[in-house]
Amino acid sequence: MANRNCPMCFGKVPRAAVLARSAAVDCPHCGRGLELSRPSRLLASLLGLLGAWFAFHYTSGGRGPLGWAVPLVASILAFGVVSPVFLMLHADLVVRPEGGAEPLTAAPGHAPH
Repeated sequence: MANRNCPMCFGKVPRAAVLARSAAVDCPHCGRGLELSRPSRLLASLLGLLGAWFAFHYTSGGRGPLGWAVPLVASILAFGVVSPVFLMLHADLVVRPEGGAEPLTAAPGHAPH
């Protein structure tokens, strides 16, 4: 995977821009619209879920009135840390489509012929 490079001009895109606006990043060098690639998003989500699962099982088994809350909080925090850290290190950017997505269904009140 490329590491935050623009596919058009091969300039580096800042980490903060990739993490803050992952669906609509503009290249600071050439100005093209970029977004995270689908494999980057899926892999970041998978690693975040694995980190959350590990944190949940590592902290579960606690006693007391908040014994049930600690594993949930730990798993949420682990997901929230692991996913962005992966994207910070291994984000792959692609050119954003110009026109936007086509609607999947017909508009209300219009029947297909």
